[in-house]
Amino acid sequence: MERALEVQVLARESIKPAYPTPQHLRNFKLSLMDQINFPVYVSTIFLYKADNNVRAEQMSQRLKSSLSKTLTKFYPFAGRVKDDFSIECNDEGAEYVEALANGFLFEYLQKPDQNLLRDFHPFNYAESPVASNGCPMLRIQATFFKCGGLAITICTCHKLIDGVSLGIFVNSWTTTARADNKEVVPRFVASTIFPASESFVPLPLHISPVQANRFVFDTKKIDQLRAKVSSASVPRPSRVEALTALIWKCARAASRSNLGYSRPSLSVHAMNVRAVAETPLPDNSVGNSVAYLTAQASEKEAETLQDLVCSFRKAKADFSRNGLKNLLENKSIFDIPQSIKAKFEKDEVDFYTFSSIVNFPYYEVADFGWGKPVHVTLPNYVLSNLIIIMDTNDGKGIEVLVTLSPEDMAFFERDQELLAFAAINPPVLDVSIRKNESPLLISSL
Repeated sequence: MERALEVQVLARESIKPAYPTPQHLRNFKLSLMDQINFPVYVSTIFLYKADNNVRAEQMSQRLKSSLSKTLTKFYPFAGRVKDDFSIECNDEGAEYVEALANGFLFEYLQKPDQNLLRDFHPFNYAESPVASNGCPMLRIQATFFKCGGLAITICTCHKLIDGVSLGIFVNSWTTTARADNKEVVPRFVASTIFPASESFVPLPLHISPVQANRFVFDTKKIDQLRAKVSSASVPRPSRVEALTALIWKCARAASRSNLGYSRPSLSVHAMNVRAVAETPLPDNSVGNSVAYLTAQASEKEAETLQDLVCSFRKAKADFSRNGLKNLLENKSIFDIPQSIKAKFEKDEVDFYTFSSIVNFPYYEVADFGWGKPVHVTLPNYVLSNLIIIMDTNDGKGIEVLVTLSPEDMAFFERDQELLAFAAINPPVLDVSIRKNESPLLISSL
């Protein structure tokens, strides 16, 4: 495991909304989707090359002042979760930390191991990402590298904020920071479409030792994989379908090698349901609007990539017919098939969670005025069997962040079928970035 870069905290404060939240908005109602979602913080880190035209002090002031203005519109983000039904919008603010890393940006970009970034969080995220009642909804750390590069870590409470909501927030924050005339205004309407319930089924959270790695697929390899997994049933699989099948198959093989026998397997896949709800939500709707479709695989060792793609495609078709209706009736985020439920409850099933943020405009919207990020990553230190699929920084390839038990990862990252298509954690940029870096001078932040 790579040693974390040393980080010195320079300042810690709360950034409050520029204008107080009106009294009639101070009790924010959660939706059923909020109630049944993961009670954790999700960390997203945006990394930027140095901009010699902007000093660190200027960056710092721009970030804080624009955040304060943005929180006026995103007022629940400055509040605190009160209970299972509401957020108290008390303007206590977002936690904001400024820090200095004893290292250079190229050290990470040459080997983007998330363990290097363990201390780039405003709290002990690597030990426990649990979001408890009363904690900040938004926790941010701006970490300056010696070279002038910058990492902005945004930890969002999943009790309200899903991936789309984060994108809307970042777009609004950066638009404000650039003093752009375009205004990004959120809509908080999810609780009217998905009303909260007294009988919701909370999602259990399992924290365990994990090993993470990053696998990058270029366009040529993705095309080859799509051709390999195509079949008469699914002649034109999508990029995400093809990659999901490959990762799922190799993860199952790793589990089988580790345990010495095969187990049935479930893979659940996050879906944005804003557009498919009975009353569609607007694109700028902020709040959890994520449901999970469930694909199933048997204990058969000979299950092919084509089989898994078909299983995934069938799960999507089943969900489109009645998945959201079942979720709202059962008030549970996962729909576990009855045929496997007993084994699932005994932890006798390999269970994988997939989340695709392919085509999310994180690189495009995250320009505060000193350029787009050179890399975006989502570290995970404690949640096992989680797979995140996202675009590479050039928008051409796809990188997959895989977190498994250390025992399973030892087999997974040596799987020859996987390695025929994936590069293991290649550099984000070539070493020439190092030549262009200059020392960072910080008088006082």
